[in-house]
Amino acid sequence: MTIPTSSAPAARQYLFDQLTAMLTPDPDFPGEQLLVCFDEPGPFQPADIVAIGKVSRQDAVSSMVGSGGPGWLEESYDVDITIDVYRGGDYPQRVFARSVALFDAVCAVVRSDPTLGGAVLSARPTASSHEVAWDDEHKGRHCITPMQISCYQRV
Repeated sequence: MTIPTSSAPAARQYLFDQLTAMLTPDPDFPGEQLLVCFDEPGPFQPADIVAIGKVSRQDAVSSMVGSGGPGWLEESYDVDITIDVYRGGDYPQRVFARSVALFDAVCAVVRSDPTLGGAVLSARPTASSHEVAWDDEHKGRHCITPMQISCYQRV
């Protein structure tokens, strides 16, 4: 008997692949670059970053199957995604608008295929917030947008 494994790695990979293919640099700021990455970015940190991060998972018994095999558990988990937009100067609405545009694009990826390419039975955006603040040196503004994609699968 083969015991199924978590769908979380496939869900994260699907999000990464789709976001890498779909997201584009900001057309209003052609010199700015965009990075889609897993977890925290490395030393290359362009003005726009979409990081697919932590997975918070809970398992429960789905069906009482004597073997504990396929279909025995259901997993529910949230995939954290952080959008970080930076623009030099004092233009909070610009960074907010770009962050919202990237947020909407992430939601569109999930809404266009709520199974995340067959990795899960269902996925949906569930939580987000947008906060604009000065960078540490007060040379520009960041909008940090943490969001969660909630996923459900039977394993």
